[in-house]
Amino acid sequence: MTSEFMLRSFLGFAHSGWRWLVLITAVVALLWAVLRLLGSADNARLTRLSMAFFTISMDVQVLLGILHFVERATQNGLYDGLWIHFVVGILALGALHSLTARARRQQGVAQARTHLIAVVASFGIVFLGVAALVGGLPRWF
Repeated sequence: MTSEFMLRSFLGFAHSGWRWLVLITAVVALLWAVLRLLGSADNARLTRLSMAFFTISMDVQVLLGILHFVERATQNGLYDGLWIHFVVGILALGALHSLTARARRQQGVAQARTHLIAVVASFGIVFLGVAALVGGLPRWF
């Protein structure tokens, strides 16, 4: 099964296209956490907002992925790499939510460090999940 199926489905198209919003919000959250960690930007509210936008975009991405996974399952379109992608997406979201919950109880540099770890960890896990798909990492480029 190739990625052609993904382009023939609204859910596949939505899941594929939404990744760019996830990427943009990840970069903004990452940059803001780094700036705050370095002391250049000390605005806790903007840090929370950037992480909230990233977290919400990841939530939507995983939801679209789950719906598309179910859609493919009903059409016998599953393969081993897709199962791995599915599980890794859930793990990335779990890591993101647990780390951002921890950051809510922190202040200043500790909070910025936890936000930075949350973005890097969740996006690193997503990167591995994309590598498991047919087409692998070249899908990002």
